[in-house]
Amino acid sequence: MCKVILLDRVFVMSLEENVEFGRLLDIYGDFLSQRQYDIISNYVNNDMSLGEIAENYNISRSAVLDALNTAKHKLEEFESKLKLYKLKLLLESASKMNSDECKLQVKKILEEF
Repeated sequence: MCKVILLDRVFVMSLEENVEFGRLLDIYGDFLSQRQYDIISNYVNNDMSLGEIAENYNISRSAVLDALNTAKHKLEEFESKLKLYKLKLLLESASKMNSDECKLQVKKILEEF
């Protein structure tokens, strides 16, 4: 597990959470400001540290941490309301099934939405 500790605040993401964060960013990134998107993308996709991002944007590490936490909360909120990531996972799962299993999975998906 990766821990970033700054001013008694912790931003913790496991590898799985980082991947999910990246996928949520791919789906809902257009709903963030360009600056938020760029900061999050640099952290998730380019594996940049808080310090590197802070230096590039001439902001404090604390501001980067706040941007990450705010964006993570926004992306999770979008997903809780729209469920597009969940739908994508279910459809990917259904695409790997045989015809009868696929029909049941699609029925399940339609019932949930």
